[in-house]
Amino acid sequence: MIVHKEPPFIFAPLVLVLNVILIIISSFAGYDFLVFLFFMILALAFFSRSYLNLQSRKISWSVKKYHDATSIDETITCYIEIRNDSAFPMYRLKMNIETRSDRELVFTEAEVENSIYSVSLDLPSKSQVTIPVTMKGKSRGIHTWSSLEFALRDPLSIQTDRVEFGGTALPSFKILPRIGKITDLKLKSMLQGYKQTNYSLFLDETSIIGTKDYENESFRHIHWLATAKENKLLAKKFQKVHGDVYSIFLNMVGAGHFHLRKDMEELIEYTVSVCLYLIKEGCKVELWVNYATEHYDIMRLKNDLDRTQLRKLIETLALINPNGRFLSTDRFYQLSLKAKDTKSLGLIIGTPPEPTRREELLHIKR
Repeated sequence: MIVHKEPPFIFAPLVLVLNVILIIISSFAGYDFLVFLFFMILALAFFSRSYLNLQSRKISWSVKKYHDATSIDETITCYIEIRNDSAFPMYRLKMNIETRSDRELVFTEAEVENSIYSVSLDLPSKSQVTIPVTMKGKSRGIHTWSSLEFALRDPLSIQTDRVEFGGTALPSFKILPRIGKITDLKLKSMLQGYKQTNYSLFLDETSIIGTKDYENESFRHIHWLATAKENKLLAKKFQKVHGDVYSIFLNMVGAGHFHLRKDMEELIEYTVSVCLYLIKEGCKVELWVNYATEHYDIMRLKNDLDRTQLRKLIETLALINPNGRFLSTDRFYQLSLKAKDTKSLGLIIGTPPEPTRREELLHIKR
């Protein structure tokens, strides 16, 4: 907490010293009115400063969030509880909150978006008030407010103190990447084909269990009898193969000289969509991201069939900071391919490795 004092010119330290000198001169000269006037200025300055010094230590606040994360362009509401622990009331208290950038987080009020939020209120003695604040995330990441301050005025509106809070005292808001739809039907055909390569002589995992709408699969997958009956193209629906494992490699570093790709956010959103599709298909997903963690390891999320896997994936991708540490393309694939699951099929999103390393990898998003 930092207190910024903003006294008017008449209450500046040099002016108050001059005021004391004038009181002494006026008293010796017999100007009682001037003595009274200068004395009142000193008394008001003392009263105003004493009130503000007391009240600035008696104001406190806290934030309550009922959602840990939200998606881009979705509104989120937090509640700020302001308390006056003093025996004196606070009048015309003004709270100002500012975000770091209107491209990260904005306040929404009456369908108007702004990076600054202000509200004025009166707080009786020993009271508290709860104020709802509605925000909207404009980009993926963990965003915080840049500052929160209270403009505190004395009852006579002579002086104002600004009580500022910053740093770790301010709350953070996790904005998750968007989840889009996969429009490339080749991905569905490729996954179906990969499942059929896992055919077992002991467990007929590719046995037909029904029909489904035709999704650009091979003509061998068309169920011609059902198609004739329903008068529309229907494909064979196979029993899912248990234990399918996919390793997804997200590389946002461009080829050639080290730089981040301009479509970085698009690649992240596409990765979320692919992970969502695979998990819904009952597959295990292993995610490798060309991004160094705080321990200087490659960002990795191990495969799991837990229902929270998708949320873990999305929250992991939300942590990627464009100003963070990235590896070169060659170094990223060199380390990740050595440690990936040997039974998994590798899917590349973004910049691929050198041609010599692409034998067992599929490039699904350039």
